[in-house]
Parts: sequence; structure tokens; C-alpha cells
Amino acid sequence: MKTSLIFACTLLTILFSACASWFTKYNNYMEEWKGQDEELVYMIYGPPMRNQNLRDGRKLVAYDFQTTGSEQSLYCSVNFELKDSIVMSAKYTGNLGAIRQHVKGPYGPKLVQ
Repeated sequence: MKTSLIFACTLLTILFSACASWFTKYNNYMEEWKGQDEELVYMIYGPPMRNQNLRDGRKLVAYDFQTTGSEQSLYCSVNFELKDSIVMSAKYTGNLGAIRQHVKGPYGPKLVQ
């Protein structure tokens, strides 16, 4: 029983470490967007699916994606905050399967070191 518990804990640690490295990669992609020109967002992602101009001059731009998985639909959303045509922040939410397919950095995919 003790051996099974140790094995299960080890397996969970490996699984969580693998997921953490994937999310680190996509977090880095989103960080690379800061300071980029608004037009680059449109060149990479295309026309936004949703956008909102705020009174203080900021603009919110969103892209929503749905991917059909083996047993379920997976969703992700990529959101940009722009000011004076410059990306101030970029964030994503959703299922890892959809994130892996749709989240992009301004310079294209890179290998995780």
C-alpha cells in the first residue's frame, strides 16, 4: 500500500511538472506581445472576434476558439489590451488542448528549453 501511494505521488508530480512546462511556454508567448504594434496582432490572429473601445482610450480585443477533442469540445480565449495601438497586456484562458493549438507569440513558436 505504501509503495502504491509513493508511485501515485511520483506519477502526479511528473504529470503536473509536464503541464507546468506547457503553461510556462504559453505564458512566455503572451509576455512577448507586450509593446508590440496592434497591427501585428491582426497579422497573426486575423480580425478580432470581439472588441471594445473604453472611454480612457484603451481597446480590448478578443479571439475565441473551440477545438473538438476526442471526447469533448475544448475552448480557449486570447485577449489583448491595447493603448495607442500598442499591446499593453495579453492573456489566455481555457483548456490546454485548445491553448496548445491557438495561442501564438508574435515571433512564432519556439522550443521550450
